[in-house]
Amino acid sequence: MTTKTRVHHLRTPLLWLAGLRAVLGIIAIPLAPFLYKEHFVVLVLLRPTKEVLLAAGFFIRQGDVHPLVIVLAAIPIAVLSVWQFFYLGRAYGEEIREGEGLPKLADKLLPTTKIKKLCSVLDKKGARLIFLGRLASFPSSLLGAAAGASEMESRKFLPADAAGAVVGIAEVMIAGYVLGQAYKSAGPWLTAVGVAVLAVMAVVVGRTLTRD
Repeated sequence: MTTKTRVHHLRTPLLWLAGLRAVLGIIAIPLAPFLYKEHFVVLVLLRPTKEVLLAAGFFIRQGDVHPLVIVLAAIPIAVLSVWQFFYLGRAYGEEIREGEGLPKLADKLLPTTKIKKLCSVLDKKGARLIFLGRLASFPSSLLGAAAGASEMESRKFLPADAAGAVVGIAEVMIAGYVLGQAYKSAGPWLTAVGVAVLAVMAVVVGRTLTRD
């Protein structure tokens, strides 16, 4: 049995896991204020976004959490979930490329127009886009799905994405740590400027990478 055939047989479990991941992310939104104060590591586990990881840098500087705990909490969704979307994109690659035939849940989780655009960019930029995409502002899950749908080999995708994830997570946590020092030394305005600069850089990188 080929890898493609095995992945095809795992369509349903992959799809439901992706749906569960989306539900957990939504549940975390109203719980975020409570989790932020009382159970920050749980918030990282549910929504390891750049904003949450930036806050993690603040907490690490204060000694409230350990960086290794934050990284381990971020891995399931920040890394493994993206790999899941890679295989989900491969499993539904034909339907994505044709733009039809997707089940209702898959159609919501795998927006074909966006994924097909990313497939086109991937054909030109390859694994470099996978790595640098982790530093940009667009969802890594869609890029993973595009890599799967475009039939990028897993031996190219997985190492490039893992390296990008490590750099991306470290970059944001270090920025939070540094901005925490800036807050203590120069006040909230300098910190706000630093956060704004990081956000703008992420958007610029994203637009540059996806430009044909």
